[in-house]
This record gives sequence, C-alpha cells and structure tokens, in this order.
Amino acid sequence: MWSRLVAVVAVLGLQAEAMEKNPVSNADMCKLAKTLDGKVLLSTATCCVGYARPVNYLCPANTGDETFAKTTAQYLMDCDGEIPDGVIIAKGPGDVSKALAYAKAANVAFRVKSGGHSQACLSTVKDGVVLSLESMKKIEYINHDDGSVFVTIEAGVTLTELRADYIANSDVYFPHGLDPWIGAGGHFTGGGVGHLVRKFGFGSDFVVGMDVVLPSGEFVQVFEPEYEERLTGRLSVYNERDRQLLWGLKGSGHANFGVVTKFWMRTIPRPAYVVLGKYSYNIADKTSVEEYWNSMCGYYSKAPEDETAEERNLLVWPMVSNNREGPGFLMRFIIYYIPDNNSTAQGALDEATPVVNAFLTHVNGLTYHSGGIEAVAESGQFPNLVDPSVSRYAPTCVSRIVPSREDVCNRDGWIGKFADFIYDEISLFPSRGTTLFTYFDKWGGAASLNDANFERTSVNTRNAYGTIQFCRIPLNVATRDTNAMINGEGGTKDFNDSVLADVGNGWYLNFLDTLATEPEQIYTEPAVYQRLQKVKNVYDPTNVLDRPLGVPLPGSEFLADSTLALVGASAPTGQDYCKLSGTLEGAVLMPVMGCCGTSAVPPGFPCTADPANGNLSYAESHNRVLVDCDDLKPNAVIIARSALDVTKSLKFIKERDIDYRIRSGAHSQSCASTCSNCVVISLEKMKGIDYVTSDTGATFMGVEPGVVLKELIADYQDHSDVYFPHGLDAPVGLGGHLGGGAVGYLTRKFGFGADFIVGVELVLGNGKFVQVYDQDYEEQLLGYRRAHNDEDQDLLWAVKGNAHANVGVVTRYWMRTIPRPSYMVKGFYLFGVQSAVHLRSFWGSVCKFYSVSDESPKAKNLIIWPFVRSGNQLMLQVFYLPDRNDTASGALAEAEEVLHEFLVGVTAPLITQSIQAVPDKMQFADILNDQGGRTTYSCTSRLVRKREDVCDNWSFLDSFADRMWYEMVNPVVDQTFFAYFDPWGSAATTNDPDFVKSSFMGRHAWGTFQYCRTPVGAVTREALWATVDTFDSLIASQISDSWYVNFQDRTTTNRSQVLFVPEVNERLQTIKAKYDTTGVFSSPLTVTLPERGW
Repeated sequence: MWSRLVAVVAVLGLQAEAMEKNPVSNADMCKLAKTLDGKVLLSTATCCVGYARPVNYLCPANTGDETFAKTTAQYLMDCDGEIPDGVIIAKGPGDVSKALAYAKAANVAFRVKSGGHSQACLSTVKDGVVLSLESMKKIEYINHDDGSVFVTIEAGVTLTELRADYIANSDVYFPHGLDPWIGAGGHFTGGGVGHLVRKFGFGSDFVVGMDVVLPSGEFVQVFEPEYEERLTGRLSVYNERDRQLLWGLKGSGHANFGVVTKFWMRTIPRPAYVVLGKYSYNIADKTSVEEYWNSMCGYYSKAPEDETAEERNLLVWPMVSNNREGPGFLMRFIIYYIPDNNSTAQGALDEATPVVNAFLTHVNGLTYHSGGIEAVAESGQFPNLVDPSVSRYAPTCVSRIVPSREDVCNRDGWIGKFADFIYDEISLFPSRGTTLFTYFDKWGGAASLNDANFERTSVNTRNAYGTIQFCRIPLNVATRDTNAMINGEGGTKDFNDSVLADVGNGWYLNFLDTLATEPEQIYTEPAVYQRLQKVKNVYDPTNVLDRPLGVPLPGSEFLADSTLALVGASAPTGQDYCKLSGTLEGAVLMPVMGCCGTSAVPPGFPCTADPANGNLSYAESHNRVLVDCDDLKPNAVIIARSALDVTKSLKFIKERDIDYRIRSGAHSQSCASTCSNCVVISLEKMKGIDYVTSDTGATFMGVEPGVVLKELIADYQDHSDVYFPHGLDAPVGLGGHLGGGAVGYLTRKFGFGADFIVGVELVLGNGKFVQVYDQDYEEQLLGYRRAHNDEDQDLLWAVKGNAHANVGVVTRYWMRTIPRPSYMVKGFYLFGVQSAVHLRSFWGSVCKFYSVSDESPKAKNLIIWPFVRSGNQLMLQVFYLPDRNDTASGALAEAEEVLHEFLVGVTAPLITQSIQAVPDKMQFADILNDQGGRTTYSCTSRLVRKREDVCDNWSFLDSFADRMWYEMVNPVVDQTFFAYFDPWGSAATTNDPDFVKSSFMGRHAWGTFQYCRTPVGAVTREALWATVDTFDSLIASQISDSWYVNFQDRTTTNRSQVLFVPEVNERLQTIKAKYDTTGVFSSPLTVTLPERGW
C-alpha cells in the first residue's frame, strides 16, 4: 500500500513529515493536476506562475462547467468563512488515491465533500484543500437472476439526480432524504435519514457494498457476504475486519476511515401511488403551541413494538414557520404515507385516510388553516422541502437527537419552555431580520428496529426516538448576518442554551450541529464510539483523514484491544458441508455415510465412499497422496472446479476457524497437501489448458493447477510445437509444481518452470480474485496494457517459486513457451559396482564435469541424473537437448561428443547402455512413471547450495561412498534404495532476465541430493523411515544445513530451513503482510507474517 503512496508523492516531489499543517503551495497543486483525470481549482489568479499550465488546471479566470467559484458556492452560507485555497475535482478512485497521497505528503489541511451540505462546514476548510467528489455521478442498475435489483451510485450523485434517474429507469427505490443538493457520499455514510425511515429503515441499512479508497491509497471493495456473490460473481473470504470497516462506514463514515467512491444498494419495489398531505394550522398564542406539542406526545406515546403496520407507514414532519401568504405564523404538517395497497390511487387513499385522520384528532390548541391529502404517482411522490432552484442554502440551524420519548414528553417544564421561546421569537418577527422554522422528525419504532440489516450499521441515531431542529432564515440573503443568526439573541446558540440543554446530550449525526465541539457529543453510545476507534486504528493509523469531530485514534488504553481479529466458530457438521456442496460447481467428499443428516443431499455430494454423479469418491481422491501420508485423513475434501469454488471454500473454512490444506496433485513428500481433522481444498478437477498466439507470433499456454504432468505433455504434443521447462513425474500437479519452482530435465539449458510464468490468476486471502501479469508480456496476452504498480509485480514474484498457498491460491498460470525440438537425445548407462572406490570415481566424474563455471553452450545442453541404487548398480540417466535437432543423426552426434567428456572418468565396468535420438511424440514415452498406483518411496532431500558442499567435501564423499557400499552388500529385507543427484548449477537461468523475477529458492543453489527407500514387501513406513533417518544422521548433515524447497523434507521443522536466503524471506514477509494480512494461509512452512512493527 505504502509504495503506491510513495510513488505518487515522488511524482509530486514532496516529502511526508508529521508537523503543523502547511500552507497550500500552488506549485504543488499544479504538479498534482498533471497526474489527475479530474481538475484542480484554485482561488488565486496567479496559480500557475512559473509552471506550464496543464489543460485540467483551472484558475478563477477560466470558464467552464467547473470553476473555483462554482464549486465553493455549493456550500451552505454558514461556511462562507471557510473557503479553501484549492479544490481537487476527482473523476475516479485513482484521483482520490493521488489526492490522499498529496495531502499526507504536503501536510495540508484537508477535507472531503460530495454535495457540500454539511451544516457544521465539515466539507470545507479555510487555508486548506478540499477533495470534491461532485463529478462522480454514475448510476447503474444490476438485475440479478433471482429478480433482485441493485443500484450502484457514485458519491457525487445528488438526491435530486438520484430520484430523477430511478424514476426514469426503474421501478425500485430505497430510503433516502429529500433535500435536493445533498450528495450521496455524505448522506449514506451519515445514515441516510429520510421519508421512508419509519417503514423501511435508514438508507445506510440498504447499503450492501462500498468501493473505498483507504487513507493508505489502497482501493478496496467491501460487501455484505450474502449479497456479494450476486453482485460480483465471487465471494470474498470475510473476516471481522472487513465487516467492521463496512459497519463503520455505514452511518459513521464521513471520511473517518476512507473515502467512499461508490455505494452498492439493495432496493425495494417503488409503489405505484403514495399519499402526500400538507396541512396548515393557525398559531394563536403560547398556549396553542404548548397544547399542540403535548398532543403530539400523546400521538407518539406507543412503544415501537406496539405500533401497527399502518402507523409505521405514516411519517409526519411538524414544523413552525411564517405564513408565506399573509401575516402570522402557522403550524405546518408534511404528511407522507406509504400504503400497502398502492396499485390504484383510490386504494392508496382509502388506506391512508383513516390513519391520517387518527393523527389529526391529536392536533389540539390550533385552528385549521388550509391543506389536505392526495394520492400521487411516480415523480410526484417526492416533495421538495427546499426549493431546488435556490442556488445556496441560507438557514443556520441547531439540531439535537432525542434519545427517547421521555426526553421530550415527560420532561417537567420542557414543552412550556419550548413554547415560550418559539412564540417570543414569532412575536418579534420581522425585527430580527430573520424568520424561523422548527420541526420534529420522529422515526422511533421504524421497521429497521427488527431488520437484520439494521445492526450492521453504525448510525448513531439508530436507537434514538427522533430529532428536533431549530433554524433561523435571513429575510434578505444579501444582508445575512451569520454571527447574529448563531450567537445573537434568539439565535441558534440561544435556543440551544435555553431550550435544548435539557433534551439530551447527543448531537444529531446527519446534520452535525455548528455548536458541537467534541466527537463524544456526536457518538453518545460508548460501545459504538470505542468500536469506531478500533476501526480507525486499523484503517487510518496515521490519521490521514483528520477532521473536526471525526473519530480519533484510540488512546493507549485501547491499543491492546484494538486489533479486529477473525471470529472463531464451532467445527462444521455434515449438514454444514452438505449446504456448502450445494453452492459449488464442484463437490464435497466425506468419508462417512449419513453426512447430510436430515438435510436433502444436493447433486454432486457423495457422502459415502462410492462415486456419484461422475465425481470422485472420498477414497479415490485421498488415494492420490503418497503412501507416506496415508494416516493423515481429512474430515472432508472440497473438490473445486473454479476460482469461485476456491473463494467459497476459503470463506467456509475461515469463518469456522478450522485447519485446512490445498493441493493440486497431492505429490508433497512432506505431506503438506493433506492433514488430519481438517479440510482439504483439492484443485484436481481444474484441468483447463489454453493456447494464445500473440500478434508477434509468440505462443503462450494457460494451464490450471489440477493438470498433471502426464496430461500437460500429452496435450502440448497433440496441439502445438512448443513447451516450457517442467518435471517428469506423471502424477505431479502443476499447482504445486510451478508454484514450487518446477525443476526438470530442461533446467540447465532453459531455466526453471517458474521462470516461464508470465501471469497468474489467483484468489487472495481476503477472497479477492486477481489477475497479475509480467509487464513485459501483458500486452501480448491481453491485447492491451493495464496500469501497474510495484505490488502487482511483488505478488507475481512471490508466487513464482514460493506459491505453496503463501499469499493466495493460484487457479491458472500463464506460461511463455519455447519451440519443442524435433529430436531429443535420451538414454541411460548402467554400471556395476564392485567396491566403494567405484562409487568415489563415479561421483568424482560428476564433480569434474560440473566444475567449470563458464561452461560451453553444448555442456549446458546436457542434463544427467546419476543414481546409486540397490543391486550394486550405478545408473546415469541422460537428456541432451541438441542445437542441431532437425535430424536424428545430427542430434545424436552432438550428444555423444559431450557425453564422452563425462564418461571418461568413470572406472566402474559398464553393464549396458541405451542412447538414441527420439522424435517429438516419443520423447516422454518411457520416462513418465505412471503405473496407475501410488508413490510408495520415503525420502530425505537436501539442497546443495554450492558445488564445494559436495565436491570439495572429502568427508562427505568418503562417508557417502562407504555408506552406499555398505547398503549394497547388506540389503534390508523388503526394502530397496536409491540416491541421486540433480545438478542444475551454472544453468542458463543465471543469465536470463526472467530468472531474477522468481522467488524460487533453488535459483541460489547448485542442485539437490535425494535418498529414498522403497518397500518391496510387507514393510511398514516406520521401518522405511528408520532406515532413512539413519542415512540422514550419518550423511546428509555433512552437505548443508539448508533444506530443498521443492520437495520439503518431512524432518523440516521451520520455514527458515527452506527460505535460507534472508533477503528473500524478508521480501516474502512484506508481501505476505500486504496480501494476507490476517494469515489466512497458515499451513506448515508458509511464510509467516512479520512481527508487529517489523
């Protein structure tokens, strides 16, 4: 994340330091403008002096749709003294990320706005910079197959634009307010209070996902789990941090933890007709005001749970204001009724009339002036409480939350005090130069109280009864006196001090009061406040989004408890697995019958050991693992058939906090692809192979992880004339093979298979599906080039040789290829062993041949695998990749010349040999050991870091020769053995630019040495391992203290034995911290997260 910020800051030429806020530099803003899709607007006429003016850098003298004067005129008049020095008009999340980087690096005062409607002026700042989202106005509709309709709205959409769009383009809506200029960004992160609250809940209750730019500059998407798959086609692995961030943004966002650029909303059907009413009553004296208010308390006296559905359909906004048609003041009611019977105007009116009349019977102390109700359709359903043609909003207001009905209705003397103040101010009209209105917005008892989505929001008013608001409005905007309206007699502060002081101690969150001075006055629930502080500490630990009344970072007393960790759960039942299987393209396999209990068994869920519906059985899948791993039997095997299956499986596992493993071919010698009392995610059915030919003529292969080497070879021999480096064991799956380096017979000439990876598709620890490509090859693969950052390339580097489910599950590899030779030379030489001397001479020949650091090209064409094995035999397996491969004779002649150099030093007698040049389709016919059975040998494997570790280590050579001779003349009953050396040192990879792009630890080594025991009778694995351990203790410890990474030895106990190069391990840890922050991937030998503060 940070590297992205640093890159932007470097472009701007800025330094990030913690200090008092700096003045805004026009020169820096000019530089910033050059990097944006949007614009930079400044208040000064000489804003680009000394710099070339970019086309999107507007100074006040410029004209156009967006000017500094126009954007700052969107603010309330109360904010005229808080005009910024500059405004950044963002066109997308990329601009937001750059703006956040600029604000942090330049250390300037900084605010964020969408509509600019904040009554407390929190969307502007004097002597600072405002990030404006006003140009982000896209609205889109998503029609799901299940009939659900979702709406995505960008943060700059105003409520007027929102209503006009969904009226024109759909038959759905969701709760929101009615003031025309309010922007979606502030409205829905502040709760979304409006006319639908009592029936449906708050607007924030309908937010099911958000696009967010975090203070770090990272762009993230967070969704409610049950909606995400319907919206995106995937399902993230949700952890508590994700949920906490979404919870914090839904009601207490306000640029506290990140900048929301898009909201994903669930919707409800929009009624064909609603009932609107406007009533006015005359105010005669103070008594009439008091009597009226007491009658309202009587009407709203019911407890929320006691209200009828029809009563919750009714929303009433009572307000006092001057009579615009004549002298005097009126008590006005705006009535909004949402009928259940809304298909016809008459049906809607018939349902609403008795409910409205029941309300009007409580209006005491007032005399009717005018008004009535009517059923209206479509666009008439949304009355504008404020004239949208008025360019600026002039009132000054104070607003208080009413925590409970008793805070108003049962508070001794309060209603009388309120009536006195209001009537006194009415009597002084128009001498104050202002008029007033006051209203009560009652939502207590809303349907949201019983809505499962309700508790997922941090709306501070969610447990409140309603709000009271008092506003002063200038009679003449031109002579408006803001100070008098706030601080003068009869002003908002006077009303606050004399009337509202006894109502409650909480401030209303959506329209933050200008008199609020501390965030604790806003977030009145201690548990909510402290929980928000924890979210702040995780997502904005350096307080980039520092603003007045914003949630502060927690103090030291909270830090110990401020980590938002995963939520544990009980072990899954058979029914849980049954339900999971029903959501997959693949299947869940279990070893027991009756695993679904009383639940219906979904297709593809074979609960018994028998195959069903063409799927593998549990036994068949488990039998893929090595015999050594037989006793490690998981509780279930999840057969994934797609990346989405992988995501769902990870989510299922992590929500229940159970151990798991991931496998492709199950060939791990350390049994890392299975476990006991756990779950295995198997990729064995993901077997896609694709070929892509670019405009340059290059051929690329896309291979899924479940493809085994036998299938890969058969496919490219049938469909192409290319290949890439890989191994030869038939059952090895490409997921673990390529992710672990892919050592094979082409290594010395071309490099490791991992060096040929140019792109991957993978599921990260948070469930996000990503595609990452090498920058040098992306355009050839995709036909275009995407914007890249350092982290993309870091991630690709990490999975090229150290994947092993460290930072994600690779679901497809994209491979560059090389032409496949028409002929290859292969064969073997078998020598008899008559003494330990023959073993020493044989090994000496190996060392001599590989002693030259600057080998000839032809020497690099030769791959030899020297074996010592039971039966007093030495075998030399040979592969030669000739430069002259167009004819069999040419290939063979070239190979024999190089082989002679090697064989001259071998003193053991030759028993037999077979060497030939074989054509394309026969090159692998007798190499692949695929008998359809299970691999049974038990091995120890060591990485040989340097040639000197073997060839100049006489103690090792003598001990090895003596031990091998001893085992030859003293065979163990029912066991055979073999030991071999795989030398790849000084391979062409060291000069290949793609070589350093992989994290494979073997690239730092000379080769590997392996010793194995194989059963030939009724021998136990324990007996096999006893022999292996004896060899290991006597011999292998003299080679090196580093373990071979591709086939992890079973005796490896920690990751440092595998990742023996410190700088590689540290780099992998930093990547782990970025892409798997909560340690979702934590199987044995995975890279660990760095220590806190590392």
